[in-house]
This record gives sequence, structure tokens and C-alpha cells, in this order.
Amino acid sequence: MSNPFIQLAHRGKNQWWRYLIGALLVLFFFQFVGAIARYLIAAVVLVLYSLGGGDLAAAIPDINQIELGGQVVDGVSPIVTYIFLNSVFPFFLLGIYLALKFLHGRSLFTLITPTKRINWKRIAQGFMVHTILLVILFFVSYLRSPEDFALTFEPGAFLAFLIPVLLFTPLQTATEELFFQGYLLQGIGSHLGKWPAIILPSLLFTLLHASNPEVLTQDSWQSTASIVLYYFIVNAFSAWITIKDKSLELALGIHAANNMTLFLLVTRSNSVVPTPALFTTTALEADFSLLLMTALSLWAFSFIIFRVFKHPTLEAETT
Repeated sequence: MSNPFIQLAHRGKNQWWRYLIGALLVLFFFQFVGAIARYLIAAVVLVLYSLGGGDLAAAIPDINQIELGGQVVDGVSPIVTYIFLNSVFPFFLLGIYLALKFLHGRSLFTLITPTKRINWKRIAQGFMVHTILLVILFFVSYLRSPEDFALTFEPGAFLAFLIPVLLFTPLQTATEELFFQGYLLQGIGSHLGKWPAIILPSLLFTLLHASNPEVLTQDSWQSTASIVLYYFIVNAFSAWITIKDKSLELALGIHAANNMTLFLLVTRSNSVVPTPALFTTTALEADFSLLLMTALSLWAFSFIIFRVFKHPTLEAETT
């Protein structure tokens, strides 16, 4: 492809088999090495839990429940839960770095932009626009069914949780984007073209999220299909705008905005990450209206980003 972002794959060794081995290496670090680290953390938490007489986080309000090392433990703060669930992402990122360095001979920077510098303004535009659209969608849902929402804002718990969200969520979302919309998109796109580069990583993204509680707790095939398609559409959209914008910057902003807004604005009983958010609602029971609302939101995002904001011109210099 002539797309400058896809062409970054040629900055290093670009044989197809390197991407196959690299993807397996990254997933090994994510799913296996990260899992071992997570269980070591779980062991430490359980020891602290028992030594503390069962009250692991008495000093932190809004206590809930978590499964650590196969054992359900009550009295664990959402902060502990959140850090526990995000503890795999440094290893995920390490796997990407090792694959790029030793299999391809190029840097992490080549997964972001073909220019010399990261356009932080473009990341901020993606973050801001997507956040505003998510807040609008939330209030539309609230106005339609206010009885489904309860204001559960507790300043102490919320502010305590805000710190790890600001620290760990950008790491989590950026790592996923570097892998799916960076490494895989460039590798597949440079060999098979644009559409396989959009579809194939999105299928893998969907598969890796298929075990989330939001999916497993649905009570009909329509609901399950809606959630699964939602994951696919969101990732495919991120891949599409990455190709269209010729950089990863918008996708980085969108993903961070999506997770931060959902963590802090509203939580659900079947959420993969229970949080002390501003509002609490009933368990997510999806239907195909979720896909319609998602499609409208993504269309509005692309219209604002590519029609209202000026599209940045890529610099001629190489990185």
C-alpha cells in the first residue's frame, strides 16, 4: 500500500513469518507471562488479606469483591481490583517491544506515526470529541430511562480511584492500540492490503474480549451477538481512522477516552471493572439498538474530526 502509516512496516524486516512469530510472542507475554505476574500479585494480596484479619482495604471506601487466584475475596477496594486487572499490560507492552526490536529491527515509535514527532494535539482531539459524544449518549440514555440509574457519587472513593485510572488506563489502551492498530495493522496491511488489516485484527480483538462479564452474562443470543459485534465494530473503526488519518494518534485518543469515561461516569454490576463511578446502573442488557447508537456516535466522530477539524498534513521528514 502507498499509505504512509502502512509503509512504516518497511522500516524494518517485514517478512510475513516475522509477524506470525511476533504476534505469538506478544500474546505469550500478554496471556502467559502477564498471567503469572497477576497470580503473584494475587498471592501477595491474599496474604495481606489474611494478615489484616479479612479487611484488606478498610481505609478505602466503597468496598467490593474480586476473584484472586481462583478465590473470591470480599473487602477488596476497587483500586486493588483495577490494578490487579491491569497488571498484565506492562508485559503486553514488553512483548511488543521485544518483537519489534529482535524480529523487525525497528522502534515502537514506528507504530505511531511516519512523522518525526507525535502530534499530541491530534490525540487530544480524538480524546475530547469521543468523550463529549459518550457523555451525550449517556444523558440520552438517562433521559429515556432515569429509573435505571442511581447517583452513587462518593467523593473520597471517586478521587482515590481517579489516580490509578489516570495512571493505568492510558497504558492499557495505548498498549492495545499499538498491537492491534499498529503492529498487526501494519504487518497485515503491508502484505494483504487495507481491508484484511482492518478485519483480521478486529476479529482477534473481539475474541480476546469475548470472555468479559458483559458478554458472558447476556441471557439471549441477540444480546450476546450485539456485544460481540460492538467490540468488532469499535476496533474496526479505530483501524479505519488510523489508515485514513495515516497515524495511530486518533485511535490512542479514542480508546483512552472510551475507557476513562466509562470507568468514571457509570458502572454496572456485570462490568469487567467495577468502579466507584458517578452513576450506577443495572447490568448491561444489550440489544441491536446498542449497535445503532454506536454507529451514529462513530459517524458523528468521523464527521467532526475530518470535516470540522483540519486534517494535519504529514511532514516530509522521516522519523
